[in-house]
Amino acid sequence: MRRNIKQIFSTAGTEYLGWITDPRNIILGVLLMFVKFLAIDPLAARAEKFGERLVIFEPFVALANSGMLTLFIPLVFLVLLSDYPKLHGYSMLYIYRSGKRNWLSGQLVFLVMAILTYLGILFSLSILLSGGQMGSNWSDAVTKYAARFPEEAYNFDSMLLPSNLYNQIPMIAAVLQTFVLMFAYLFLLALIIYVVKILLGGSLGLVAGLAVVILGVVTTSLSWNIMWMFPTANSIIWLHYDAILSKQVYPIWCSFAYFAVSVLILIVLNWLALKKLGFTEASELW
Repeated sequence: MRRNIKQIFSTAGTEYLGWITDPRNIILGVLLMFVKFLAIDPLAARAEKFGERLVIFEPFVALANSGMLTLFIPLVFLVLLSDYPKLHGYSMLYIYRSGKRNWLSGQLVFLVMAILTYLGILFSLSILLSGGQMGSNWSDAVTKYAARFPEEAYNFDSMLLPSNLYNQIPMIAAVLQTFVLMFAYLFLLALIIYVVKILLGGSLGLVAGLAVVILGVVTTSLSWNIMWMFPTANSIIWLHYDAILSKQVYPIWCSFAYFAVSVLILIVLNWLALKKLGFTEASELW
């Protein structure tokens, strides 16, 4: 069946409406509490102690580059997406009527909408609660805090925005790179869930996504070289830069290429898996 724009966006809209109204979205509220407690409040307290205001975008960069929050953010998203794709009953009839190509295209549009909503909420919350001011450069409360309070240079709060970030990357570039890389990370995880679920069924897609996140966090926290094989390290900007010298220890373009190639491969794998999916078979399995 030929690609039909109306059917694609109808599929995306239906899935998005079901996703956004799902009661399990209460879990997002728990994540927002963690974000406020682990990233926004500590940065605001440091700024108050320093006597300067943050720039409103700094908390978002911090929460997406925190070792702990780069575990929670994708895990919560995986839970919110764990019921997708829906491949039973009416869903299978819808796939049959709209065509597999249109359905998969609609699912990709839905994933883009869901991820933008998810990151948009985190971005908006970090701005609203920052207590900061507009600006395009890193604030003195970030760049000069360690010099004024050297005894706090290596504590947890200082690692929210390490020197690898503010010494090496302009703030606006850091915001844009953070958003794009985190978007790519979540999109990759979603595609893993989809292809595994289409092929094997049940909750195995969620298990596969969780395994990728956990392995990425472990290898990154241990600074093993194989961490660059996983999306976690590739999504954390400051890992790409030296703390002092103006150089990249791992080229940032490699991470963009990593996500581009991985996402393309997974889209192809999803299409191949969907082509082999039998409607009668699937109805019995799901």
